[in-house]
Amino acid sequence: MPIISGIYSPLSFEEALAQVIASAPASIQFSPGNPPELILANMFAQADVLIDEDIGAMLAAMMSPVGSMIDLLNPNNPRRLAQTCTGYVTVTNASGTTIPIPANTIFTASTGQQYSVGITAYNVPGSSSIDVFVTAIESGIGYNIPAGISFDLGITNLSGINTLPFLSGADAESDAIYLNRITGEKTEYGTQSGSVAVETELKKYYQDAKIYVNQSVNALTAPVPVPGNGYNLIVRTPNGVNATPAEISQIFQILSERLEFVNAQSAGSALHQVNSGVIYTSQIPQNYYYTVAQPVEITLTGVINVRAFSTANRLELIEQANDFATYFINRIISLLSGIDGITNVTYEDDEYADVITPISIAGNTGVTGTTSPKFGIATIRDLVSDLETMLLTPQLLYDSVASLSMVIDPNVAGESAVTLSIGGATQFIDFVNDILFTDGTSWYDRYVFIDPANINLTIKVTEWI
Repeated sequence: MPIISGIYSPLSFEEALAQVIASAPASIQFSPGNPPELILANMFAQADVLIDEDIGAMLAAMMSPVGSMIDLLNPNNPRRLAQTCTGYVTVTNASGTTIPIPANTIFTASTGQQYSVGITAYNVPGSSSIDVFVTAIESGIGYNIPAGISFDLGITNLSGINTLPFLSGADAESDAIYLNRITGEKTEYGTQSGSVAVETELKKYYQDAKIYVNQSVNALTAPVPVPGNGYNLIVRTPNGVNATPAEISQIFQILSERLEFVNAQSAGSALHQVNSGVIYTSQIPQNYYYTVAQPVEITLTGVINVRAFSTANRLELIEQANDFATYFINRIISLLSGIDGITNVTYEDDEYADVITPISIAGNTGVTGTTSPKFGIATIRDLVSDLETMLLTPQLLYDSVASLSMVIDPNVAGESAVTLSIGGATQFIDFVNDILFTDGTSWYDRYVFIDPANINLTIKVTEWI
């Protein structure tokens, strides 16, 4: 801020910026078109610009990491936009003649979501089934659905069902989630270049994509197999090991554009599919692995003991018991990720017959990431109640968790489920080392999701107060 006639005279932002640029050291290069805020942020970060205290505080406040400023300061790692859910519906023709499915036909799930076949038309032969690729008519996590949902195609003699869950829909990143992600990625990776730039691009389409890099000549086996001077790209896809070329085409397109991907062939085992190939960087061949991640399914069953006010209306107690269960389930899904669905909550007391109420639960992509988690049954138990729950369910007081059991099933032939339970033999799961994986190394190709339909909770009144 210049001193004119003995007093500080304010400048417009453009004037101040022009003077700062003019007096900046020659080592600082300004790219045409860069936003002024980004220029200043880079200069301040290099400690090459001195500013007086007042205007410095003002600029610091202006450049605090909120809203669009986060986007401006991270041009190489853009905010993830809302993702549109896609999947495959198995369409069965009950008649003996071929029935066409016109382009732009809308499939309506029994849960209410609608999906389009797009510009592709299909013909379903008589007395047979085909898989039809569909895309949600809107973006967002609300179009993710579990497997086994029936579809109304609006065409006589045709019926549909999804044999695998739809899990690729996602909401746009909020300021808080975006800031947390880029902060973590900068800490882990540094600048967004090379393999990290490829990973960033892949995460636009496959949110759990991760590249492991091995710069030595010796192959690595932990935490994932990586060949010498090569990569292993781990990517979560909606259909797991059954991923079709349509699902993974974007992977190979990005690799071909960024790393000159040449070819891939089958590797791995029947339980853990791995594709391998060769990429060329600056004409130097490097080996490459691509692993298809698949979901593990969680079933949660528990009885939560509460105390209830004897003067409260029973209908009010039932409503608050349902709220209590809803808050608990939402916290679990926020921890591990889950899809939209319905949970049946049972209210039990010693006065009347049990009451079962279906409760709608909203999905969540999870804050900490869903690939290869570590958690214990005690972690889940401790989510059962907090101060917010106590304030919103004033006629019920949390007492204890009478029982809690979580079954983690990979849904893969030859692999057994793991059961975590309060007081049981297994209390904790570590996807890197647990017996869930028969070969002891393939934790990296699994991710957790929860279907609320697989959650069964009983809120039991054990004492009247």
